[in-house]
Amino acid sequence: MTRRLELGADTVMRLIPHRRPFLFLDGVDSFVRGPKPTLEGHKQVSANEPVFEGHFPGLSLWPGVYTVEGMGQAVNALLVLLAIVEGFERRGLTEADALDALRGIDARHRLGRRAPSEIEAGLIAQLADPTARVGLAGAIDVKLAEPVFAGCTLRYRVTLERALGSARRFQVEATVEGRPVARGAITSALPDAFPT
Repeated sequence: MTRRLELGADTVMRLIPHRRPFLFLDGVDSFVRGPKPTLEGHKQVSANEPVFEGHFPGLSLWPGVYTVEGMGQAVNALLVLLAIVEGFERRGLTEADALDALRGIDARHRLGRRAPSEIEAGLIAQLADPTARVGLAGAIDVKLAEPVFAGCTLRYRVTLERALGSARRFQVEATVEGRPVARGAITSALPDAFPT
């Protein structure tokens, strides 16, 4: 079942170490844990992106490597979400508790509301150092299908296909208005320090 887990950029930056101008995942749109865990997210490609100052002046063409990096950041976010859920379950809580805590720390949901709950405060403390949650790409086999321009919204879909030891293989796809602009596979490795 798809879990509506809408998280904005501020919460994404708690999950992964990337920062502007090299943050290419603006938000999480959904998360499915199931037999093949899947995350869907997005990146709004603004005409104000610094790369457009030099990448084809007069033609705001989004670099394909940035699309690939965005899919990699979505992979990293999926791994962190899985680790958070598994950590909650080891403490006797549920996946629903983990997702509620993530929603509770999302800045868009917190504005003008109560202080974080004890569980949310614990999660905030756990996520205090996003550099501790860096996954390493071991192999990238992605084909670019169409160009992406300023004003487009990139939609990412990443699915964990296989896990063997510390290695994980993901099917990845990026679309714009339902059309694939990139797809393929990313294999990553988790360092020993990756929190669970």
